[in-house]
Amino acid sequence: MKIRGVFALVVVAAGAVASAEPKPEENTGRLSYKDDEPVDHTAHADPDWVQLASPTPASHGTEFVVVGKEAGLFRRLRLEAATGTVIMRRVHVFFDDGKQKIVDVDKVMRAQRGSTEWIELGEARAIDRIVVTTEPQTKGSYAIYGSGAAP
Repeated sequence: MKIRGVFALVVVAAGAVASAEPKPEENTGRLSYKDDEPVDHTAHADPDWVQLASPTPASHGTEFVVVGKEAGLFRRLRLEAATGTVIMRRVHVFFDDGKQKIVDVDKVMRAQRGSTEWIELGEARAIDRIVVTTEPQTKGSYAIYGSGAAP
């Protein structure tokens, strides 16, 4: 009888420890897949670029990145392979004014080659959210940066 109680307690405790959900960062709406690491909101020490999504696993297939108008106005996006290989299929940008931009990327991005995809958004606008579609069988990760500076 005591063994069943101990076994049940171990199973419940193991389930709580094994949970691997992304944690929303406080006051940003961004997701971080790194535990206890601060998100770097600049890329390569360039003050014109703001990190909108920390390295995100491509294995998720489709990822929703909430940006929000509080993040500022953006003219360009930069998607970088952070680790491994990422097969980037599509980027769908939803602007705060209700307009949308869909970009079919269809590109293999490799971190070791410094692969980057640039997306021009036109006039500077607030972004509500970004939906990124990748091939889920890849093991890489990607990060998203935005810039409001004129090209």
